[in-house]
Amino acid sequence: MSVDKLQEAEEQVAQMREAEEESRREDLRRPPLDETATKAHSAITAPLAQVRTMTNMRTGPLEAIHELAVSIRETGLLHPPLVRATEDEEQPYELLAGQRRFAAMKLLDQAEEPREWRFTLVDGVSTREALTMQFAENFHQSKPEPVQFARAVRLIMKEDESLTAAEVSRIVGAPVDWTRKSLKLLELPDTILARVERGDLSFTTADFVRRQVARGAVTEAKAQELVEAHTAGDISATELKFGAGYVPPPPENYEEVSARLDAARREASKPVPREERDEDWTEESGGEPTPTPEFRDGPSDAEVDAFVLGAFLHHSATARTKKLLRITGEADAHEYARSLRPHERLSALRSFAREAIDAI
Repeated sequence: MSVDKLQEAEEQVAQMREAEEESRREDLRRPPLDETATKAHSAITAPLAQVRTMTNMRTGPLEAIHELAVSIRETGLLHPPLVRATEDEEQPYELLAGQRRFAAMKLLDQAEEPREWRFTLVDGVSTREALTMQFAENFHQSKPEPVQFARAVRLIMKEDESLTAAEVSRIVGAPVDWTRKSLKLLELPDTILARVERGDLSFTTADFVRRQVARGAVTEAKAQELVEAHTAGDISATELKFGAGYVPPPPENYEEVSARLDAARREASKPVPREERDEDWTEESGGEPTPTPEFRDGPSDAEVDAFVLGAFLHHSATARTKKLLRITGEADAHEYARSLRPHERLSALRSFAREAIDAI
């Protein structure tokens, strides 16, 4: 690369970075969707018994509570939890943010005598704002599990039906695409959602299954069966995808490769003249034909996998599989098999074979 071209490339990169920074600054200049950030704050003291907690959007144990309690004991409560006022005489406050701190404060009260603790009272907070504040705190501590995240978003949108998924994403600082995909996960059967929540099924695989069910490539019952087999370790993620009707996109040069394969098949079907056949018949070979150089080492494992998969698809695949893969003849079957990546071929064969066995 010449010096001029290098300098031009560096200038283009600098311009792109400046444009990105300006876009971020512009995003920060946008007016807030609500007045939550401008609500008045005041310091109060109250025993923990007077503070009720909302149902936490994130399930599971809170981490390192004992260590946090020790820290509060040694250095004090540096950031008092946020609360809002209630109309309950026995519990006049409700926790908005600070679940871990509140739990640590409880541990200290259990170890010693209950005391008056400092809190920050936020005026005029609605239920929707309260949910949003808790949600934002949870999200920025660590990225939540997607199903819990989706349920929290839906709960906030139920409190304020005018809010869109994009607006909730902005309020809590979550990526819009991630929010929308998470919400769509709730369309899946509860058994599959439970697998995602437990960490048995990845978000990406679950979203793929959801899309396949939505487009009718696989039934809900079959999808649940595949997920259970995958989480039990009986099939891989790739086999699950093929079982759910995955059709890989053709390679960029698909038309060119397909034309070459067709030409090769036509050439191979032509009769070979006797004089050409005799050239491969030598005394040195003991009367056996000598393989031509290009096949002297035999086909590779990947080529064998492609051939076996193509033959299976042509002769033994179910009508559903052939319809999904748009296979109408032997040529289509082999071209589809060759279009897969080498590491996908064996998994695809196993998945399609299982479906054929189940159909017997």
